[in-house]
Amino acid sequence: MPPMPTVQRYILSMLFPARDLPAAFQATLPSIKLALTIPTLSLIALVVLFAGNSNMALFSWLNSLNQYTGDMLWANITLMGEGLLVFALMGAIAGRRPDIAWSLLVAGLLATLLVHGLKQLFDMPRPLLVLASSQIHVIGPELRAASFPSGHATAISLFASVLAFHINNRRLYGILVATVIVVAASRSVVGAHWPADAAAGIGLGWLTAVVGVWLAGRARWGLALPAQAVICLLSLWAASFFWDAPTGQVLAVYLQRGVALVAGLLGLLNLLHLSLAWQRTPE
Repeated sequence: MPPMPTVQRYILSMLFPARDLPAAFQATLPSIKLALTIPTLSLIALVVLFAGNSNMALFSWLNSLNQYTGDMLWANITLMGEGLLVFALMGAIAGRRPDIAWSLLVAGLLATLLVHGLKQLFDMPRPLLVLASSQIHVIGPELRAASFPSGHATAISLFASVLAFHINNRRLYGILVATVIVVAASRSVVGAHWPADAAAGIGLGWLTAVVGVWLAGRARWGLALPAQAVICLLSLWAASFFWDAPTGQVLAVYLQRGVALVAGLLGLLNLLHLSLAWQRTPE
């Protein structure tokens, strides 16, 4: 039998519990220069998009892509950016890589606060409120307010960045970058966000991942068995809520419930593994 590809090995190693829980925090944060490069590029993209009619023109082009693919594809792609998924997947990862699960929790909480705070601060209208109904094709819920920044783009950027900081694999980097771009672009395809919202979300997701991983690395108590058990419980709650969460993407309901079921089962498996490891711990 040929050896399993490296990327698949990494994914499987995170999902299924290890026999002995690692206690080390294994993350490589980017240099200050690189850490500031992504937010800088995000700001440049915002300036370019807001200059002239670029933001609206790019939105119209992206929003027309559904005519070549149909609605179902993009409904499923955009579901991958749901912020609740970050929390639902923590429990599935905790058994093998508690450092990644802990980083996702810290960064995810930080991103949640920032995204909702910025949405309230800017209160920018969504495309459906600016454009005529004949100029826009909506897939999913009809949203009109709190456009900037995109929470979906932030969530997928955060998740991909945290994985990249913990797993040193160039092929995986390429997959993560492509996933972030496609999911962020899907927010315009489904008619929910301007491209500028997605660009801001990508930069914000990267920044919160950098800060979240840095904070998680200095609070090592998040790697302890009790903390990981709490993470698994939070993850199980998120997965159960995600099962029937009002995402509005009715075309992606099978993916939504499938991911919720798998994340919940793996989270439960890891919680059981953690409880057994706790019982084996000498007093």
